[in-house]
Amino acid sequence: MADYKAIKGKSILNIASDLDNAEGEGEIWFNTTSSDYKTIVKVAGAWATGGALPTATRNFAGGAGTQTAGLVEGGYNGTAAVTEAFEYDGSAWTAGGDLTTARFAGGGNGIQTAALVTGGEAPPGQLGIVESYDGSSWTEIADLNTAGSKHSGAGTTTAFIATTGESRTSNCESWNGSAWSEVADFNTARNFNAATGTQTAVIAFGGSPNRAHTETFNGTSWTEVGDLNTGRRNVGRGGTTSAAIAAGGLTESPDVFKAITELYDGSTWTEVGDMSTAREQAESGGTMVAAFVAGGATPGESTATEEWDFTSTLAAGAWASGGDMANSRGSVGQCGTQTAGLAMGSLPPAPTTALTETYDGTSWAEVGDLNVGRGYNPAFGTQTAAIFQGGNPTPAAGLLTESWNGTSWTEVNDAPISTYAKIGAGTSTAGISASGHTNIGPPSTALLSESIEWDGTNWTETGDINTKRVYGAGGGTQTSAFMAAGQETSPGPTTAAVETYNGSTWSTSPTTLNTARGAVGGSGSSDSNAIVYGGPSVLTESFDGTSWTEVADLAQTRAEMFGSTGSNTSALAVSTANPTPGAFGKTEEWTVPQNVKTITD
Repeated sequence: MADYKAIKGKSILNIASDLDNAEGEGEIWFNTTSSDYKTIVKVAGAWATGGALPTATRNFAGGAGTQTAGLVEGGYNGTAAVTEAFEYDGSAWTAGGDLTTARFAGGGNGIQTAALVTGGEAPPGQLGIVESYDGSSWTEIADLNTAGSKHSGAGTTTAFIATTGESRTSNCESWNGSAWSEVADFNTARNFNAATGTQTAVIAFGGSPNRAHTETFNGTSWTEVGDLNTGRRNVGRGGTTSAAIAAGGLTESPDVFKAITELYDGSTWTEVGDMSTAREQAESGGTMVAAFVAGGATPGESTATEEWDFTSTLAAGAWASGGDMANSRGSVGQCGTQTAGLAMGSLPPAPTTALTETYDGTSWAEVGDLNVGRGYNPAFGTQTAAIFQGGNPTPAAGLLTESWNGTSWTEVNDAPISTYAKIGAGTSTAGISASGHTNIGPPSTALLSESIEWDGTNWTETGDINTKRVYGAGGGTQTSAFMAAGQETSPGPTTAAVETYNGSTWSTSPTTLNTARGAVGGSGSSDSNAIVYGGPSVLTESFDGTSWTEVADLAQTRAEMFGSTGSNTSALAVSTANPTPGAFGKTEEWTVPQNVKTITD
């Protein structure tokens, strides 16, 4: 038999420790210390309240779309079947085109601008009528071969599967865009089931009575796979055969409405965060990471919408006290990591110093001093190979560059501009430094747009930033850096603007911090993986490559922390400056727990 390497082209990584969340997502590795195969798993997601439906209905005839472009149609208002359809934009529902035939308990799927609804009920009987939606109006197309209701569907307007329904049958039909044909039956007859996926990759689960059964369809036949943990009917659904969500539903005998949410990973269902409102018969759509449920029976008719968010692999982070600096001071430069940090220099109201200290994850120790004492500027690199450029209090200090080899500092080539209070990122042989104050005589009020690159020997001017600032946060590499927050004048207003650097050009990010501020600290490994904290405040915001999110606060207000020390999952907040002199020399450690799972089968 061919081995993994022959099939995939490479062997599984063998390492003595675990990968972190960012490195390990989607990967499998072998930990040679514990002799285990491991991977990163997602943490439990959460439901949030969405926009309410305009009209309370239950037994929706089917749903379609995504969390930000959803569709519900038909239903039962407590008295009769209805024709109403509504569209969702991620925050509010508005009226869409009405169905041509009122119905409830049908099946449906597709997207907001191209959906199908199949069968259903309109007293006195079941329907075989199928309608197609183009984003504004419904059109009747070919009927099902067998009229039915209490079923579900999966696919598109040209490639669709309608699953078993009324009378707990096992019948399924397939649509090719012009006609319906019968295909392989379910292995377990049921009604009130849920289905999602595509015509050739369907997953169907739940049903009545109390069905936990899950089956997948490959375009030819149905196969039983891992059961739901809680058998129930009329669950909300979304996703694919390898990443599905089942939400809510009803267990029978006795009838109990459920808020349970389960996620499917291709083999196993796992219970995660419950909905706020237990319900069945809710309309639903979306994916395993971003789904919606709307309306349904609670047991009364509901208008409530809930949105599911499972976009991150990161657990909740928190700040904890670290070891105090050996020499209490503020406005220090810093770089390295949470367990191998480096801090140098300082400025008043603490004394101006040349002190350098290293951090081992527990305590700080004094090591070799800078050649020239100064502060107010970041360093970049590691605990054993770093660059500290510029700083205050003199123009000469603002030109200086010193290189650290793990033991001592050496003066190397000056920068072309005397600066302080800017951002820095990269390594001791490939760095980037940008913006900040000019450092030519008091008062130092002029801000710069220039950025310069370090190649291990010389500084070279490169692309300008778009928003001049001082006291901002920065981090990353010479080819993938970020700059966030800061003051647009000094003294003056603060900014929430974020910029990213690709190795030649700074670009304004479409995303901004939630709270504008200056004198912030920041850490990050790239322009898609960052954290910003303090400013002067306790606020902490984390960036996942898409948006900034406020997370756990610092224990104390901090300001003027210069340099990137870690990543958005493991960082240091080192020392501070006014207005919190009591925080001089104090360290806080930011940690987001790893979501490592040992693979046992």
